[in-house]
Amino acid sequence: MLKQAVADELEVQPFTQGFPDFSPFPIALWQKLQNKHWRLSYAEMMDYNDTGGFMPLKRAIAQYLRMFRNMKLEDDQVLVTTGTQQSLSLCATLLADPGDTVWVEDPLYWGAAQTFRASGLKLHGIPTDAQGMNLVHVERAPPARMVYVTPSHQYPTGGVLSFERRQDLLQRCRDMQSWLLEDDYDSEFRFSGPVMSSLHGLDVCDRVFYMGTFSKALYPGIKMAYLVVPKVWVHAFKRAHYDLNRPGLMHQQVAMAEFIELGHFHTTIRSAKQHYAERRQALLQALAPCLKFQAQLSGAEQGLHLCVHLPLHVNDVALAKLALQHGLTVRALSRYAIARKNLRGLVIGYGYAPLSSIQKDGPVLAKLILQALQLKPK
Repeated sequence: MLKQAVADELEVQPFTQGFPDFSPFPIALWQKLQNKHWRLSYAEMMDYNDTGGFMPLKRAIAQYLRMFRNMKLEDDQVLVTTGTQQSLSLCATLLADPGDTVWVEDPLYWGAAQTFRASGLKLHGIPTDAQGMNLVHVERAPPARMVYVTPSHQYPTGGVLSFERRQDLLQRCRDMQSWLLEDDYDSEFRFSGPVMSSLHGLDVCDRVFYMGTFSKALYPGIKMAYLVVPKVWVHAFKRAHYDLNRPGLMHQQVAMAEFIELGHFHTTIRSAKQHYAERRQALLQALAPCLKFQAQLSGAEQGLHLCVHLPLHVNDVALAKLALQHGLTVRALSRYAIARKNLRGLVIGYGYAPLSSIQKDGPVLAKLILQALQLKPK
């Protein structure tokens, strides 16, 4: 169960052997931009920042969200953070008090669970299905101060929150006077199916706090993300961000602003999407024999991971440990559960695994799954 797990047991990492492959990212260009701004004399780069981030970067992010996520926002509503964890922590600190209830998806992104619990909040899991958080289960749920969802690619199963459920969830938050936290961590990589509008883009009552990150779009260690807050909260969040986090690393923000403004971000996304699509296809091909029996896939339409659902008789924790003995790092789906007992499966990351490794090790993983199903590959 999630409450017993730690980060290194739940982080979706490359499932294949060897070193992660970050070749889609233009490292030389990024180093050139950073070095350029280090050489220039910017006094503000050497100090803390109390404005929520470098304004040209906030402007570039806001413009990107208007164009690609159907969001209406002003530039100053964007706060630059060091990651989704920091964005979640700010929300938990400012929007709720210890003992308050937060509705979360079940299964759940481990980082959100750890952050909310560290803030003294009570988690109430709402089961998910292929259409994301299933709102029929909230009728008897206690009122929530906050609701946390990953609507575009549910973490870890990959379900997409339907339009009807998005409207329903927004209405429930209005009725409860609760805040809706939208974690849109990998919407840049949609491989099939229509792109759904963000919850923020549908919200007319300013109750949505929107979170995005560059860690998936570019590379994990960049440690840069953004939080979009309603206008009435801008000053409070800027103040809290400065008081609690003392934001810095301004040279990196300056470089990122230029990276986006010159079109390099869009070019990098297009190139990376092609690389990831090839890796995704190789993994799907390797797992195809499992789907002829009792295994099912979800989440393959978007993002850098997918989920293989298995019947209840399979011990997914033991299966993940067995895969590790073969040098393959996958995660047991049951470990992400809050209260559910009916989850078995594997969460498999493929975005940073070299294509050649996926082609080599994918069939090995499929064979292990088939053995766990007590079936023999033909």
